[in-house]
Amino acid sequence: ANAKTPAIESAVAKVREQANDMEMTGSFMHLHLGIPKDGLDNSDLEMHHSVLNFNLDVTAEQNLVIISIPTIADPSLAPHGYHIVHAYTAASEDFSDWDKFMESRKDSGKVGTSPNSRAASKYNTQDGYEELKAEKAEALWKAVECVIPDVRERVKAEGAVSIVGTPLTHRRYNQRYRGTYGPAPSEGKDVWDLPGCTTPIKGLLACGDTCFPGIGLPGVAASGTIAANTLVDVKIQLELMKELRENGSLQ
Repeated sequence: ANAKTPAIESAVAKVREQANDMEMTGSFMHLHLGIPKDGLDNSDLEMHHSVLNFNLDVTAEQNLVIISIPTIADPSLAPHGYHIVHAYTAASEDFSDWDKFMESRKDSGKVGTSPNSRAASKYNTQDGYEELKAEKAEALWKAVECVIPDVRERVKAEGAVSIVGTPLTHRRYNQRYRGTYGPAPSEGKDVWDLPGCTTPIKGLLACGDTCFPGIGLPGVAASGTIAANTLVDVKIQLELMKELRENGSLQ
C-alpha cells in the first residue's frame, strides 16, 4: 500500500525540479536600537528609509540598508520618550563569511534546540566573531547616521538599547538554511514565473515563500490565501468578502 507508483514518483521529481530551479537569496545583518527621541523632529523622520549608493547595483553586498522606525506611527510600541529603530541589509550578506564560526559545515538551517539555548548560540564565543560582527555592522550604523546623525551618542544614554544581529543570528532564530531570506526565481525569471499553489500531485496544494508571489510575510500570506481560494467556489468567496466588508474586517 505504501509502494510508490510511477505517477507519484514523477510528480515528486517535478516538485524537486521546481525547487532546484530556484536561487537562494542572501542573509542579513541587523541593528536593533531603542534610543531617546528628545530633540528629534518627527516631521523630518519617516517610518521607513532606504539608504543606498546609486552607483552600485541594488543587490551589491551591504549596499541597500532598510531602516524602520515604527514608533513614528505608534509611539506606544516603546517606553515614553524613546524610538525603536531597526536597520538591516536587504538580503545581501554572504553567509560564507560566517561559515568558520559554525561547528558543522553541513547546514540544514535547523539549530536542533531552542534558539535561546547556550548550545544554539555557541558560535558567538568563537575567536574573531565579535570583531567581524562589529566590522559588518558599521554599514548599518553609517546608514542610520544619514537619518539620525547623533545615533551613536543616543545609544549611550540611560535606558537605551543596542543589539546587533548577524547572519548566524538570523539563521538561528528563523531556522533558515545559511540564514537565507528565502528562495527567489532563477536568473532571467521573475516572481511571475514562480510555481502557483497547485502541484503535480492531485489534491496537494502548496503555499509559502517557494510559491507565487514569493518571499516576505505579505507574499507568504498571499500564497496561503490563493491556496485557500483554490478550494472554494468563487461565489462563496465573494459572499464571504461581502460579509467581512459589512462587519468592518475588510476595507
